[in-house]
Amino acid sequence: MAVAATHTEKDIVSTTEDNGTVAYAIDPAEEKRVLRKIDRRVMPLMFLVFFFQFLDKQTINFASVFGMQQDLNVDGHEFSWAVSLFYFGLLAAQFPMTYFIGRFRVTIVVSIAVILWGTCEMCLAAPHNAVGLLSARFFLGFCEGVAAPGFVVITSNFYKRSEHPIRVAVWQGTNGVAQIVGGVLMYVIGQSDSLALASWRVIFIVCGAGTVGAGLLFTFLMPRDPSSATFLNEAERRIAIERLANDRATRDRNQFNSAQVKEAFMDPQTWFFFVFAFLTTMSSPILKFSSLVINGFGFSKFRTMLVGLPSGALQIITTWSAAFLMSYTKSFRCFSGILFSIIPLLGSILLLCLPASAGWGIVVSTWLAAQSSSLIQVSLSILASNVKGNTKKSAVSAIFFLAYSTGCIASPQLWQSQDAPRYTKGVIASIASWGLLMIALLAYYFIFRQVNLNREAEVRELEPTDGGKTELDMAVDVNSDLTDKQDRKFKYTL
Repeated sequence: MAVAATHTEKDIVSTTEDNGTVAYAIDPAEEKRVLRKIDRRVMPLMFLVFFFQFLDKQTINFASVFGMQQDLNVDGHEFSWAVSLFYFGLLAAQFPMTYFIGRFRVTIVVSIAVILWGTCEMCLAAPHNAVGLLSARFFLGFCEGVAAPGFVVITSNFYKRSEHPIRVAVWQGTNGVAQIVGGVLMYVIGQSDSLALASWRVIFIVCGAGTVGAGLLFTFLMPRDPSSATFLNEAERRIAIERLANDRATRDRNQFNSAQVKEAFMDPQTWFFFVFAFLTTMSSPILKFSSLVINGFGFSKFRTMLVGLPSGALQIITTWSAAFLMSYTKSFRCFSGILFSIIPLLGSILLLCLPASAGWGIVVSTWLAAQSSSLIQVSLSILASNVKGNTKKSAVSAIFFLAYSTGCIASPQLWQSQDAPRYTKGVIASIASWGLLMIALLAYYFIFRQVNLNREAEVRELEPTDGGKTELDMAVDVNSDLTDKQDRKFKYTL
């Protein structure tokens, strides 16, 4: 084996094996320095965009307490449809967005969508009847449909699989932050007596304008992938690229691969992600109806905003606890999901069983029952790490969010005004969903653990070449775009 080239003395060393494979040894200290530079640019932008995504989605929850339904003559059934239509839009967006993400630069697609959904959010201040509200909510959902699938791809473009849980937590964990900021913002706006518009209309305008600003920042500051990161110098870009190649990752590309879409539909793993998303979101209405639940048990509208804030704080705690648990334990992502399912399961059971007189007990139950963000984060971390191939990852992400949308469409219909304030049917559905999710996560763990064992046995049986490599090592190339099924040396993170 002969040394072919040295990029710098301590940054990265390239060696050419006898079989022609190029391997790179990266100095760990330099890799950490490059990773910190990537984090400083990429993570704040992803945090900001996803913060507004959650905030815009939840403003209808705050607006409902401050007179929106009365002003628009929207009854409980129509309000449930206003919640659901957002997810019809999200559902309709998934396959077009899969094509756009696979065909064009993912950062440009996301940037355009962010600016458009900020505009739709501001338009929610305009309706004077139910039809206007329902239409605006549909288009808001359609434009937001690209955010999470796009962010899964962006996370994979910049980070190694072991780094995914913490980075997914940075943007997925903004749910809790949005709950807190949104509640405080609605409380402050609602207290003002000098507004020319109703307070619920003002909250839509303020949040939408912030989203447009975040979209503009994302447009001009977010690089496509490490190869186009202008905040890195040439040597740093090489390190950023090769560390992903060594992790058997692939990069973003402007090429739609129909074969990978077909593989995505035929892969059992895809349908596990479908089940994870659907079951998690069958319990999600508590996030949209929590203010109505608390208000219905006798709390004033201003006190409802304040007592709902700890739920957001708990979202932050559970999301980051799950992230650190997955990052610092081996083969514990599925079991992390099972562990953190217990929290909303307990909250749902308490919400169903506690007497109406248990005022603060009901409030705490809603806090616990709303803790679904950590479960979405667990699923997205597994997806980002275990689905390989640029178009396939986009397709599987789309199917995940198709299930996410389906669950979010169906579940609010179980939360009807005639069941207020306890919403028994919806709570029972949540309890069943959390139990089934635990079973699904356990099944995924054992099935793909066996796949890993089979692949390890396959590698042991292969004869190495004179250079000490097997034919499977040829897949260690960031430009190869092999899928997780094609790269037989790829191991699933469990």
